[in-house]
Amino acid sequence: MKALARTRHWIWLFRHQPLTIRLLATAAGVLTAAAAFAAPAEADPADDNFIDALNHAGIEFGEPGNAMAVGQSICPMLAQPGGNFAAAVAGVSHRGLSPQMAKMFATIAIQMYCPQEMANIASGNLHGLTQIPGVPGL
Repeated sequence: MKALARTRHWIWLFRHQPLTIRLLATAAGVLTAAAAFAAPAEADPADDNFIDALNHAGIEFGEPGNAMAVGQSICPMLAQPGGNFAAAVAGVSHRGLSPQMAKMFATIAIQMYCPQEMANIASGNLHGLTQIPGVPGL
């Protein structure tokens, strides 16, 4: 019986609050419910594959979010006029990787994030990509 009396008291208190307080309380309740039932955000499969490839290659990259951001910045570097693989590697090596690790990082980033560049490699159009390690015939 006490629980029912307390509930009625809270309802009475709520009804006698100014409209703005009631609206704020309702909005807070709705936002809390929405957050509780929201679907979790899904990661991009390319990002997951990129991080997995870096791990398999033994590249220490620190924070995965930072590594993904640097990896995604490789394609715009290559697309710039005069952009080439060496410039992209230099951009990566300035973030603390050794030159060899930076080359591997950039190569993996191109494979994961730059489908257009991979299509160019497959078709023989190698503008600026002549220094990729491990690619035969270059």
